[in-house]
Amino acid sequence: MKYIKKLFCLILISINFNLLLFGKCIANEVKLFYEIYYGPFKIGESEIQIVSLKYTAIVYSVGLAKSIFPFYAEWETWVDEKGYPKKAVIYSKERRKERKRVIYFKKEENKIVYQKLLPNCEEPENIFLEFPIYDELSSFVASFYIDYTIYPRIRLPLFIKKNKEYVKIEFKEKKICEFEKEKKECLYIEVFLPKKSELLERASEVEILLLKDKKVPLELRGKLPIFGSLVGKLKRIEIL
Repeated sequence: MKYIKKLFCLILISINFNLLLFGKCIANEVKLFYEIYYGPFKIGESEIQIVSLKYTAIVYSVGLAKSIFPFYAEWETWVDEKGYPKKAVIYSKERRKERKRVIYFKKEENKIVYQKLLPNCEEPENIFLEFPIYDELSSFVASFYIDYTIYPRIRLPLFIKKNKEYVKIEFKEKKICEFEKEKKECLYIEVFLPKKSELLERASEVEILLLKDKKVPLELRGKLPIFGSLVGKLKRIEIL
């Protein structure tokens, strides 16, 4: 069971370039609904909401998986107009164990204020790192808007476990996918995560099929050594 928590968190993932260089533009504020599968078995659901100044990702176990391993996690990130984080609140609950953290990104001071709130409230800690820098959720959303025809390989700087690490993103090829009974052009990209990732400590990589026209993931596939893969499949898009 120690791997199950990491499997559920795969859906939440996942540079010194200004994000405007990628032509980032949230044309529509959206809410994405995913179903999460391990092999043929549906074990969870996820919701990702993207609005201009805030991103939210929620993931939870369902059905038999919920009976065996009840799990709920919510990651909220408030961002500036360029998509860089200003504040993040991360909460998770597995069975009766709760964890909660708040992180403030103060770019003017090159300072991050990190505080644990649960299971015990601790004193805030000041961490000084070079900006710009993302948290894991804002980097995940940023990957949707990169122009991969110009930047087929790129690195994004992440704040992970009180350090600055990098996620590597590589565009592989274009594919034809199906969504809502229509053929769509997709971009197949691979995301290589730092080993220090809070969400994916044992993950080696995540594969993403990105709908080119809507700029959202159609499918996410996380690979874990030995254990196998977990797949998140987009079921519905709600325009807000």
